[in-house]
Amino acid sequence: MLRYAIIEVDNGMTVVEVGEDQSAEEVAVRYGGVVVDPGPYPTFEEASEALMALPDEQDEAEGR
Repeated sequence: MLRYAIIEVDNGMTVVEVGEDQSAEEVAVRYGGVVVDPGPYPTFEEASEALMALPDEQDEAEGR
């Protein structure tokens, strides 16, 4: 069963699939990124909603 996690790579944050035999950290390393939220989220939609709720760099720079 697939699970989903949120990682950050050079061009921003994204949702990735995490297989049963993988950890979020392993997938992040494969993409050259770091784990932001390991979840695990059961659906892509839930992970996407969580990603949208995270503050982005512009929000942090503006003090939001």
